[in-house]
Parts: sequence; C-alpha cells; structure tokens
Amino acid sequence: MRSLTFGVVMSVGVLAVMALPFHFREGVYLDTRYTFLALSGFFAGPWAAVLPLLTAIARRIAIGGTGLSIALPHIVAATTFGLVGHKFARNHIPSFKMLIVLACAVAASGTLGFYWALPPQIWWQVTTGTVLPFAAILFGATLLSAGALTQELHRHTATIENRIYRAIIEALPDCLNAKDVAGRFIVANPATAKLMGAKTSADLQGKTDADFYPAETAETFRRAEIEMMAKGEPIRIRQNFIRNDGQETWLSTLKAPLRDEFGNLIGLITHNKEVTEQRHLELALTETRARLESAISSMADGLAMFDSEGRLVYQNEKHGDLFPLTADLRKPGIHLRDIVKASLERGEIPMTGECVDKLADQTVHALLSPGDRTFPLTNGRWVETRTRSAGNGSTTIVFSDITENRQREQELCKLNARLAALADTDGLTGVANRRAFDRAIEELTKGASRQARDVGLLMIDVDHFKAFNDTYGHPAGDQCLRRVAETIASLIGTSSGAMLARYGGEEFAVILPGMSATETIEVAQWICRALRDLAIDHVGSDKGVVTASVGATTWLETSTRDVGQFLRRADQALYEAKSAGRSCVRGLNRPRAA
Repeated sequence: MRSLTFGVVMSVGVLAVMALPFHFREGVYLDTRYTFLALSGFFAGPWAAVLPLLTAIARRIAIGGTGLSIALPHIVAATTFGLVGHKFARNHIPSFKMLIVLACAVAASGTLGFYWALPPQIWWQVTTGTVLPFAAILFGATLLSAGALTQELHRHTATIENRIYRAIIEALPDCLNAKDVAGRFIVANPATAKLMGAKTSADLQGKTDADFYPAETAETFRRAEIEMMAKGEPIRIRQNFIRNDGQETWLSTLKAPLRDEFGNLIGLITHNKEVTEQRHLELALTETRARLESAISSMADGLAMFDSEGRLVYQNEKHGDLFPLTADLRKPGIHLRDIVKASLERGEIPMTGECVDKLADQTVHALLSPGDRTFPLTNGRWVETRTRSAGNGSTTIVFSDITENRQREQELCKLNARLAALADTDGLTGVANRRAFDRAIEELTKGASRQARDVGLLMIDVDHFKAFNDTYGHPAGDQCLRRVAETIASLIGTSSGAMLARYGGEEFAVILPGMSATETIEVAQWICRALRDLAIDHVGSDKGVVTASVGATTWLETSTRDVGQFLRRADQALYEAKSAGRSCVRGLNRPRAA
C-alpha cells in the first residue's frame, strides 16, 4: 500500500511538471519528469514505478509533436535506471554515492536521446545549448529530491527503532532506569515502578530513592551511585535491603555511566534483577554443603593394614563394623583374598555374574592398587576405599561409609536442579519465563528446519489488563494471570512438546511443535474461548469479562526461516486481533472468529 501511495504521488508530480514545461531555448520546451520517474522506482520498487511510467507515456503521447520518438525512450530509460538502483540498494537506505550515481543516470536518460535523433553536424550546438544545461538541472533536481527522501527514510527508521527499544524496555521483567547526577529518576520501566512501590513509571520522574525508601537504605544506594560515577566505569554489585512491607530483598545490580554526545557524564543507568529467591537457595545450598563437610570430617573410618603378601596386619574396630557378615574372619594373618571371597559367598558384596574366584582376584588387585574407589554393599550401604602403599611393600586401606555422603550428593543435585528450574520459571504463574522461551524456540525451530516439520506459535495478550489492575488491584491482577496460565496449560497439556511461557506482563506465548497452520488456529480458538468462559468479571472491558486476543503463525509460513521474523509474524497477528476488537484470533493472513 505504501508503494502504491508513493507511486500516485510521483504520478501527480509527473503530470505537474509536464503541464508546466519551461522554455529552454527557441522551440525547445523541457521538464523534469525524469526525476520523478527515477525516484519512484529507486525508492519504492516496481509497483510504485508502473503508474508514473504509464502516466508519463500517456501524457507525452497526448502532447504529440516531433520529439515523441526521443521522449518515450527517455521516459523508459529513467524508470529503468531507478529500478536498477532499487535492486542494488536491497532495501537499505541508499548512500550518498548511490544518490550521485542515480542523479548522473537520470541526467543521461533525459539527454542522450538528442544525439540519436539529431544529425552529428549540430551535436556541438545541442551539447552546449541544450544537453549540458538540461543535464545539470536534472542532476541537481534528482540529487536534492533523493537526498530529501533519504533523510526522511533515516527519520522513519529511527522512529521505528525507538519504538521497538521502548517496547522492549517496557516489557523487561527486570528493573531498568536512568537517573541524573543528583540521583533523580529521568526515565524508568514499569518493573522499576513496581519495585519502588510507585503506581506508574511517571510517578518516579524527578524523585530519588529517598522518596520511597528509608533514609538509611536510600543513602546506601546513593553511595553505590557516587562510587560508580567517580570511577566512570560500570560496576556490578549485590544490594540487600528491607522493603517498606518488611520483606528482605536482594538485587543483582549493574550501574553504568550515562554520557552525552561529548562524553560528559550526565547521569547513570541502573539495571536491577531481583534475586531474593536465588539468594535464599544459595544460602540453603551453602548450609547443606557445610553440614555435608561436617559429617564427612567427623565420620569414624575403618582402617586396615596389609603386608607385602596381602595378609591383614592391623584393623580398627570400625573396619569390622562396616562388614558385619565377615567380621569373624577379619583378624590379623588372614589373606585379603580369603576375606573378599568370603564376602562374595556370604552375600556381603554383590556378585556381578563372574565366577567367585575370578571376581575375588579382580577385587583384590583393585583394593591393593593405590587410588580411591567406591563400591556398594548388598545391605544398601556404600563404602569408599583409599589405598596408599608404603615403601616396604605394605598397604594401608581406609574404608569410609559414604552412604550419607551419597545421599547428600543426591540432595545437592536436587537443589541444583531446583535452582536451574527456578531460573527458567516465572515466579508469579509457575510457567516458563522469557529466558526459557527464547531458548526453547531457538532449539525447536532449528530442529523443525532440519526435519522439515512445522511449529505453531501463539502470542496471547489479556485484553484491557491495565484497566483490570486499576479496577480490582494488583493482587486480583496476579490471581487473574495465574488463572489464565492454568487454563492455557490445561488446554495444551496433551500436546506433545507444547510449551507455555509468560512472555512479559500480561502477554503469554505458546509453542506448538509439529502443528500445522490449521491446527495452530484451532488451538488458538480453544484458548480464546476457554479464557472467555472463565467469566472473570471485568467492568473495564466492553466484553464484561476477562478476554484475550491471540495472534497465530507457523514456522513454515516464515519465508526467511528466521526466529526474529517468526516472532514478528505472531506479534503482527496479535496486533491485528486487537485492532479487530479483541477477544479473537488472527493469523495466517486469514481472520478467524473465536
């Protein structure tokens, strides 16, 4: 649509300049139609170039005259040069060098036909009297017009980028803000306002930490800011403070200097990530490790010494306690092989399918070789052996009951797994968070590309959620989001490999591996209806209940097979659903009622 609009504007320009040609010399009337023709193709492509081209041709034929045979090739040439330049630009903003080349091409397209139509005897007269002046006019008009359009492209691109950056910052679950050198907030995202206890980000502007926290806490924060500004370099710190509600909070904080275009310090940028839950887990993990180390250090180990022939020389009481089924045999003078064989025969050490004698030989060789080993007993306990050889050929073996150690290692693994799970889980709804979603969609789309499988993607946004929060309060809003997440999770739970994530704020994303376009739309409709059927009262919505808009797309419909484009397609579909009145599904270039 934008290309066609641009083509219409250029067509009007062509008609205007052709209706008002300027008297160049006796019997010669010229205009700058070639500039408009070239610019339409260069900046907007073939669809924008067609209408100005046809307009110029039709208008010139209507005018008639002896110059028709020269004018028509000039018109086609100017359009062609513009389209060639468009192809070389490849949808990028053109450089000044490209604009110079385009202006030269337009000047050539509007003048070279004179030499083809006129006899050589008057070429010099035509060159000095007509061609060079007219070429200069075309060159200047094209360069100035193209420069103005290029500047507009730069402005338009900057506006879009700023809008994207703003949306990203607003959607960040972490706190991001900027302050001036006096510590006053300049700008902040909603997460910062939530942490500070303010209603909106605008409520923070011009205020300091002292307006929201006790003086001691605010002073602690300010010292960190002053330290960073004095160094002039980013710093990363952990901050601990007590909120007004009495809750202890831990923050992982990055502070970086904010400078103007001349490099002068004008403030600072702060990124806060609340790590209170992770900190509690770290403390619990540290405590668990301390208990584990204490248990190991206080453990009474079994000790046995064997001579160079492998006969028992000495043992402590704990050594016999560890092996009750063969304790009667573990006396000085007995050979280690006899002890091991008896342990195998009496079921103290589990058999592994080998014959007793062969397994006894292998076990004895391992026990008398320097090093550390672990093995299980049939009673479920685990024993660690540490073998050390002396210079006279004797061997000392320390036997440690590490059963509790093993159990604590398993607990530690569970704690680590829980910590890893928390890092990928949204704390409010219990579903996957944005970090887990980004990783999952990268992996799934790579696999889909290799296997030529489709992947469905849904972007779900709770309609008028800010109004819901304003009306019912944030606790009710949190409960609403939890019910929305539970409902969506129950619907997609049977889908193999499906994933629900909180994308940010009131927005959720669903990945549907292996689902076609039709199946993806059907799931989106189920979700839209199910959320509406929850019948959660919402006086701030024209529907009277909480509803959601859903944007849907699939991986195979993404022409470039690019994750960024995949997400943008889903987001665009969500935008269309909202534009269509909300509480509906849009996607795949086809409107669908929910």
